[in-house]
Amino acid sequence: MPEAYKKIITKTFRDDAIRSVLLIDDDYNSYIDLSKKQKELIDEIQKIVPSLNEGKQPPEIPEDSIFAKQALQKIYEQLEILRELSNKISTSFKRTSVASEFVKFFHNEKYICDVANQVSALNPDKVRKSDLIILDYCLSGSDSTKSLQLLRELSVSKHLNLVVIYTNQSLERVWLEVAATLRCHAVLAPKKYFLEDSKSLEQWDDAENEYKESWTKLSKNQQIRFILGENNNVITEVIEQFWNDLQDHKDFDKISHKKPTRNIVNYLSELDINKNNLLAVYGETAKIHGKNGLWIQCGEVFIALCEKKNSSQEEIAQQPQAVWDKLEEALNNWYPNFYRVVLSELQNRIEDSNFCMSKKLNRSEHEQIALLWAILKENSDKQLNVSESLLLHLLRDISDELLQRNEKEVLTFIKTAALSSLKEPLTYVKLTKETKEQHNEFIREAVKLAKENYKENIEKFDTNFCLNIGHALNERTTTLPNIPNYITTGMVLKSKKGNKISWYMCVTPSCDTVPEQKNADNAAQLDPHRLLTFAKLKPEILAEALENAHQSSYIFISDENKRIALSVINSTTKQPDLVKLIVVNHNNRVLINTGQKVLKLKNKDEGIKTEEMTMIPIVLLAPNYAARYQAVQSHHEGRIGVDFTTADFIEPEQEAQVVPILAEDNSKKIA
Repeated sequence: MPEAYKKIITKTFRDDAIRSVLLIDDDYNSYIDLSKKQKELIDEIQKIVPSLNEGKQPPEIPEDSIFAKQALQKIYEQLEILRELSNKISTSFKRTSVASEFVKFFHNEKYICDVANQVSALNPDKVRKSDLIILDYCLSGSDSTKSLQLLRELSVSKHLNLVVIYTNQSLERVWLEVAATLRCHAVLAPKKYFLEDSKSLEQWDDAENEYKESWTKLSKNQQIRFILGENNNVITEVIEQFWNDLQDHKDFDKISHKKPTRNIVNYLSELDINKNNLLAVYGETAKIHGKNGLWIQCGEVFIALCEKKNSSQEEIAQQPQAVWDKLEEALNNWYPNFYRVVLSELQNRIEDSNFCMSKKLNRSEHEQIALLWAILKENSDKQLNVSESLLLHLLRDISDELLQRNEKEVLTFIKTAALSSLKEPLTYVKLTKETKEQHNEFIREAVKLAKENYKENIEKFDTNFCLNIGHALNERTTTLPNIPNYITTGMVLKSKKGNKISWYMCVTPSCDTVPEQKNADNAAQLDPHRLLTFAKLKPEILAEALENAHQSSYIFISDENKRIALSVINSTTKQPDLVKLIVVNHNNRVLINTGQKVLKLKNKDEGIKTEEMTMIPIVLLAPNYAARYQAVQSHHEGRIGVDFTTADFIEPEQEAQVVPILAEDNSKKIA
């Protein structure tokens, strides 16, 4: 990993992202607790050596041996109480000293740091507001369930938390317990587990006992790999040995017992892993990323594991730095890709900003009042749409402010992060007629380097992968993530008829698609339906579309996990293929993912009839791109007809050279 990229990861995810630290340790004693224990110790000392009033003498040593023995026995009992109290206070001071070192360390680093020891009253909503949580794994003696419950709740929160588990237990064991618990995979009863696999269920019913008795528990390494997504590889490793052991079983029957299916091996593996889920609470299986003994990422929580060392005062003093360094090591090993790094930096900058007080973002008094009025003046069914528009304007203001701040510092960061991901500089090759081959090789190499930055991607690097990346960039640039609840300009839809899929894009001017606007006569007459114009799209070969993407004749979309290129312009006529369709109940805003009913007019023997279709919304083009194709439609429908006549009189066997016909000799033929 390039050192420069490591530094950016550390700065972005740790140094700049953390503002507050919370140490959670039930052994920590507050000042009040220490004061109580000190008083208990003083009270016991005074029982042995009570304070003397003025003129009063200490008790004399009894001369009688029996009384002396009794007095000595009593003193021994009191000393034993003192010893226990002293040990407790010593341990309390020791753990409090650990907390003190952490607080001092983070205060020196300019972070807010607090310590919590009331583990029974931990509120996840309060804890998650801390950017870094240093968590003692066993908060109640040797019980880790409170920590695991807290981690579970943090993983499904809406706030990213960094957690360092601080423990004196085996880090590999802790890693497995935390990962299995956060994964929370529900292992169902066999009949439910094999519900859609009748073959496995039948085999299981025939040999359940033999399977369980022949099964060898997965090793820790195999369980860890299984959790991290290598389940298919693990199953392949163990299935043959499992089959051999099953055949050696005393009750094995060659006729009735079959080789276990991969699904059966998967089920037994899940049973092994599930024993590490200490909460025994299950739900939807969560994806786990990580490295054994070092870090785990699940949902909204990133966890680093650090060994607790505090046997001496010197080790105690070194622990905060050790935890800080371990977090850096874990983050660098995680290796967040460029996209995550940039998002983290933007989040840091937004959290550092004070937009509500920013003079740059302040609008005039009239504008601020007008924004509220824009919502209040509308009926309740329109207020959400107005609010969305307002939000987009505010986000644009924030984006512009971030862009211009500190001489466009954020743009410099993005460029620096991108270049820091490279081990060696990449030499740019400009595209010309002479350098086309070298330029293509340069583009391909850039894709390869970008892929290397995304460690989790295990796809094969080939031409198909490069095509997918080219498609992804064009799609990301030209489309929007959200679809409105009515068909509008730039919306791409599909219609299925048997195995045939037809593609359409709405190219009606956007003002004529707004349900509430019915200015045109046909809009009012058809209400609540609407007559809209669509361009028929044709699927194209992705490689060819990408090669000519600069011509703006193609759009790039994804549907059902497939990357699709569609042409807007007919390659023969050089014009769009336009159709008029009646969108049923358009004005009621009923567009849903399952489809929109539309009517197509057709001329048949018995007259004009309607053909019903269902159009499913797929994606919405960004405004600039939608406007481009709407302009193509407008130009096409507004074109002026010409009356020139096309004719080809050249005979095939004659040469291409044409001799003009002279006016004075019309009898001459074309040579």
